[in-house]
Amino acid sequence: MKPKIVFLVMSAVSQPQTVDQLARALAPHTVLVHHDFSQTPAFPLAASNVVFVPDPKRTGWGLFSFVEGIFHSMQYALDQLDFDYLQLLSPSCLPIKPIEAFEAHVAGPAEAHFDCVDVLQDRDALMSIGYRAFAPDRSVRFRVARRLSGVYFGASPGRREEAGIWLRSGDRKNPAAWLALGFMQALGRPSIGRHIFNPHYRAYYGTTWFGARRRVIAEMAGQFQRPDLRGYFSQLNLPEEIVLPTLLMHLQLHKGPMNHCFQHYEQSHPRLFEEQDIAQLKRSPAFFARKFPNDPTAPVRIRVLDELVGAGQRQTQGAAVSS
Repeated sequence: MKPKIVFLVMSAVSQPQTVDQLARALAPHTVLVHHDFSQTPAFPLAASNVVFVPDPKRTGWGLFSFVEGIFHSMQYALDQLDFDYLQLLSPSCLPIKPIEAFEAHVAGPAEAHFDCVDVLQDRDALMSIGYRAFAPDRSVRFRVARRLSGVYFGASPGRREEAGIWLRSGDRKNPAAWLALGFMQALGRPSIGRHIFNPHYRAYYGTTWFGARRRVIAEMAGQFQRPDLRGYFSQLNLPEEIVLPTLLMHLQLHKGPMNHCFQHYEQSHPRLFEEQDIAQLKRSPAFFARKFPNDPTAPVRIRVLDELVGAGQRQTQGAAVSS
């Protein structure tokens, strides 16, 4: 029997036609849209498989309310929708394989699909974003550790891209870099950093865009209600890339690789996929890709849906029905 999938789309400023196009490509499965109407008040969607999350949260880049919006939507799905698997998407995502392939994939043995790095064990992660995991945003510890991150890497252009995120990379061998490293390693100790992490509850960093079975979604939602976890996570800078992988890694589950592929980063943001990237997308083992232009008529979007997903005819029929 085919698994029932809910695709949760976190929306704020995209064109409604872009989200409609994404939803039709994911039919017949339910597309649960958490839309921040305070940012885009007029947001009509015509796709028949769309359900709006009631009482959406005010979202924005780096805000804890974005995390709250994800968990608010997950809880709504648990309470109101019949599903076996939930996949988190952004409006800039598109499937890059037929939906039937994704159905077969999620019916496999893995209970959740995501990737991440251990912040303390991965030196690049510790020195790139450790201040975000181990210190409240804008605190003295946060400001000092962020400055020492710059001291550690200096002008080095080294970068790593993995787990859907990017990290500064490089190992400078000078007294200032050693001092910065020692400070961050000390901050990682709960007795010094005064945070919730310890050898048994470690901090992880990775992409927000995960997928998981219903049992995992329910356990994540339950963990998020813990006052100690929620209280600490609410203080962090850009918390979603820490909260979600950390909660997932501390559940007893069979993990599979993330379902997304990502375009190479330019500075701190992934660049958009273009038509020249179609061959790369065809070779990818992933089922979704991010980011695509916020324009349903963009040639790369149309070609991906026609050539990789086989959803072109479904898109045309859906647009005709809604017109």
